[in-house]
Amino acid sequence: MNQVVQNEIPPRISLIAAFIIHASVEIPYFIFPVILLLVGSDLFQDSSSIGWLGLGTIGTAGTLSAALPSPFFGKLADNRRRGVMMTLSLVLTTIGTIIIGFWGKFFVMMLCGVVFLGLGVSLYHPPGLSWVTTAYEDPITHSLSSKYNQVLALHGIGGGLGASLGPISVYFLLGTLTWQELYLFWTIPLIIITIVFWIFVGRYEPENHRSVAKKASKLANNGEKLAKKNIQNSHIILLIIFTFMIAMSLNRGMIYFILSPFLSEVKGIEITDAALFIGISTLIGSAGQLLGGYFGDRHGEDRVLSFSALFTVVILVIIYFADMLPILFFAYIFHGIVNAIFWPSTNSLVAKNSKNKGQAFGLVMLVANLVGALGPILVGILRVLEPTSYFPIFLFASLFSILALLFLIYLRRTQNNLKY
Repeated sequence: MNQVVQNEIPPRISLIAAFIIHASVEIPYFIFPVILLLVGSDLFQDSSSIGWLGLGTIGTAGTLSAALPSPFFGKLADNRRRGVMMTLSLVLTTIGTIIIGFWGKFFVMMLCGVVFLGLGVSLYHPPGLSWVTTAYEDPITHSLSSKYNQVLALHGIGGGLGASLGPISVYFLLGTLTWQELYLFWTIPLIIITIVFWIFVGRYEPENHRSVAKKASKLANNGEKLAKKNIQNSHIILLIIFTFMIAMSLNRGMIYFILSPFLSEVKGIEITDAALFIGISTLIGSAGQLLGGYFGDRHGEDRVLSFSALFTVVILVIIYFADMLPILFFAYIFHGIVNAIFWPSTNSLVAKNSKNKGQAFGLVMLVANLVGALGPILVGILRVLEPTSYFPIFLFASLFSILALLFLIYLRRTQNNLKY
């Protein structure tokens, strides 16, 4: 019986399982931004000043809960069974939907529910990414699949699918269900997926995957000078990733928080229509993961990152000034594509330049979410200072994207001066 439990899970099954769980924990997490105004009307007397700061506090709390525990969860992913952690991420997400579904009209309970959703996202990513990357990597030689970026892209599409299904469900179900009942609706599939994953996949992960990693580490340390040189180069590449992500996370944290209110208040689109608008554009935009994986394998990750930073600015300008709905819709689609493009390359560089993948991915999620958590608060402050215009928000977001590009160019030049 024990021998069966120790069998390796086929890479394709590992990828499919991670894809489904990735989508599942993201669905309820991305509902809140598109029902922002509805939640605000129930929680606060008005949707300005205190209301916006309160909503910003909830959004920031959710992002912080998805960020702060990431390094700790990453360390656990390198030393504990990742299948258990992925199962628990589904459990935390389910608890969050139940809290919001029953008690979401109370500010403190809504805050707690969003925090649980963030913890579910946080607990998934380090073990989930480690689960997928090690499935397509030789544990002894560290040789990678020739389509490594594309594998990570397929995993990332799961997150994009979840981020789009949440808003799309708002369009189709809001009205038939209240916004609280919508969270309860997603509780049912979450429970089913949790049980199915644990019974058929999660519990079969080998408990000794850590010993394989240790053997690989010993082999990798042969040749002290080469090891030191590789470590130095890896640190430079990781520095590129983290500085890039700091600026891009500020951009994403601000823009994603105000997409629905911007469409409703500035472009005159109903909240449910705005939810469908965002959901469909995010769903189609998730194809950017595949494009990013393909071009990352073909042309290099650094070029993909430069492209995403540059075109983010262009697209934000179009979104702000476009009045025709078809143009606005296509701009949103391209915004989703560009924001999805850089994730496979980012995760690929982290995986290729890290010995402890769980901890590395934990730090990536910490940077992405912790810095991104400043976005909603910054939006709230800018809305209080300038309640009649979204221009300062788009201006700051664009500047952060330009800063990301400048960091990347500078650090790439520094990297090119090194002798490999």
